[in-house]
Amino acid sequence: MDYYNGVESFINYTLSNLRNISRCEIIRCPCKRCKNKKFLDPDIITMHLLQKKIYEEILVLVCT
Repeated sequence: MDYYNGVESFINYTLSNLRNISRCEIIRCPCKRCKNKKFLDPDIITMHLLQKKIYEEILVLVCT
């Protein structure tokens, strides 16, 4: 799976597993600039991840 497909899968997975229905269109951005601290629209997150790549600390948390 290439990086673009991985980003798309991440967005789809995140949107399908939200706990707070009232915030269903806004999720945390795991790009290098936002560092999982900013809540953004999924389309903006997709752009961030394609341009800035994922924040490495997020990969450590997900993989462990």
